[in-house]
Amino acid sequence: MQIVFDFIAGDIPFDEFWDAYCADPKIGEWLDSIADFSHEPPPVIAKDRLLYALYRTIALVYDGHVLRMLVESPYPPKDSYTTIVRRQCGIYNLMLTAILTRYPDAKRTKRYKDDDDYYFKALGRSIGGAEVMSYAAEVLDKFPRTMKKADRAAAGKEALWKAFHIKDRKFPRWAQEADWPMGKNSPMEYLGQRRDGELVELRFRDVDTGEERTVEQYY
Repeated sequence: MQIVFDFIAGDIPFDEFWDAYCADPKIGEWLDSIADFSHEPPPVIAKDRLLYALYRTIALVYDGHVLRMLVESPYPPKDSYTTIVRRQCGIYNLMLTAILTRYPDAKRTKRYKDDDDYYFKALGRSIGGAEVMSYAAEVLDKFPRTMKKADRAAAGKEALWKAFHIKDRKFPRWAQEADWPMGKNSPMEYLGQRRDGELVELRFRDVDTGEERTVEQYY
């Protein structure tokens, strides 16, 4: 179906494709019917570590059915450090892998991988959490894809540090995934942490109201 090729090529926005995909079961059925995971992957997949891993997972765990992986697997994650961007990249990679099994020369975009890399480099492992991710995304989305990758990542990181009131490279060390709390108008400022056995207590303060919160995690 042309809409799938348009999505893979980056000719239509993600939301437009995903709305159409969810509204019309025939799109997924067509994708599942043309994808072929019964033999060794073509070179374009075999030489790409991520796509090869997806190929093997779909072939061995989901019996070659992309639709089953989309329905049954937590990947792409619905909740992660970059919720929207990572999920879009994950769905794109699944669709791309399926298409490349039958059409190895299909035109494809690097937009989703570039955005995922940008978010990962800018956020690092310290910034994240359900309360603050939409705020962080607004900050990062101010820097366009037209910038050089290194410049974009550096600018995004600097803007995030300012928005999250990070000073002197003082970051929380999370025991699990980042769970940064949101204040009244901006993310809370990180104050410090203490560990008691497997328990970690991380302290934050709202720079506008002075309210303090403690986030508890366990190793």
